[in-house]
Amino acid sequence: MTATKIITSIILIFSSFLFLSLSELVFPFSQSISFNIITTSREILFYRKRIKELKGEVYKKKKLLRDLEREIKGLGIIPKERYLVVDLLRNRLFFKMGENVLREIAISTGSGNILIYGKKRWRFETPTGVLRILRKIKNPIWYKPDWAFIEEKKPIPPLNSKERLVRGVLGDYALDLGGGILIHGTPDEHLIGRSVTHGCIRVKKEDIKFLYENTSLGMKVYLYGK
Repeated sequence: MTATKIITSIILIFSSFLFLSLSELVFPFSQSISFNIITTSREILFYRKRIKELKGEVYKKKKLLRDLEREIKGLGIIPKERYLVVDLLRNRLFFKMGENVLREIAISTGSGNILIYGKKRWRFETPTGVLRILRKIKNPIWYKPDWAFIEEKKPIPPLNSKERLVRGVLGDYALDLGGGILIHGTPDEHLIGRSVTHGCIRVKKEDIKFLYENTSLGMKVYLYGK
């Protein structure tokens, strides 16, 4: 090895140490390794997966809405016909005539919670699909089911017990959609807008009065969103 090559090698080695020393002063090595590649990669993968899931949820919700609109149009609803649309995603009820919204109402719907007691199992959700108003009831009386006593940690009384008949819980009016599902008033109006019910649709006092007075038996109720 010539003297020139030796000198060149020494200069390169010295320059490398000098560069490392200067870089340590500007950006300490302890900080430079704090960027954990594995952790950061996992976070990136997590957020990408979450974004994909959210896009999927949005797509499903939009599809449900499109399906409902197609169903309504396919049934040939004429402009003079009135009907109800219940949006379970946003907890909103729309009183409509044709394409026109006559009144938008804030509601509460099923929580989706599950209660298990022995071999019995209840899922508290508001159904989707097309229902009809089967009965219109003034001053409705709530027939308290088994799950209500279980939630209150009370003994379940016989089916014909007077303990099951409760006044005032359903408000002044109720619309019976069948299958134990009612649109009714509530003393807990502060919960309107949230998914907290056992399946029924709760509305405020003035709104249930409006619905009672402006709906008719057999009127269609379209429910979608979950």
